[in-house]
Amino acid sequence: MDTSIVSARTVNAAVELPLAVSGDFETFLRMLTTQIQNQDPLSPMAADQFASQLASFSMVEQQSLTNQKIDSLGVALVNKNIATYSAVIGRMAYHEKPFLFSGSSITLEVGELAEIDEELKLSFLNSDGFVIAERSLLHGQDIVNWDGTDNIGRLVPVGSYTAELRRATDDTRMDVSVSTGNIVEEVRFGEAQAELLLSDGTTILETEVSKLR
Repeated sequence: MDTSIVSARTVNAAVELPLAVSGDFETFLRMLTTQIQNQDPLSPMAADQFASQLASFSMVEQQSLTNQKIDSLGVALVNKNIATYSAVIGRMAYHEKPFLFSGSSITLEVGELAEIDEELKLSFLNSDGFVIAERSLLHGQDIVNWDGTDNIGRLVPVGSYTAELRRATDDTRMDVSVSTGNIVEEVRFGEAQAELLLSDGTTILETEVSKLR
């Protein structure tokens, strides 16, 4: 999806629209005035024609005012978005999407485990869906730090990975959330919703945020 960062250019573009409409309105007014000044005194403009011209004049004026109000509303909405999303910058945004490993340790949080009384593990999958590392969970453990090494201690390549909670006995995937988070560095506005750019390079939609800290 194509996105663009909201900036002063957006506000300036919105402010320029009323000026263009105002220019059209003034042009119409000058044309009408010139027509009245140069009409033939022996054959003045008919009353119905003059009324029609005035009606058109009024419509142009009302359209100009309406457009200005709409554009002002657009500017207000842009400013509101900026004010709303600026509070997200610098906070930790957690999500359940694939995360980027770039060499630093990754902290993952596991969802509700209170009713699960089994041996569990976290399985780490690469972008091709292959398990490249596993970590056992102690009973009740809900936070796991992964240093980016596989099961024999080798550092995995930089890239995108996914973590899944699985039953240790038969490798069955459990329907429990596994999330990771990073600091929000930038907010981008698209056609449908905002995107958050995290400090590790991951981009997530605002609806994909599971929690903020």
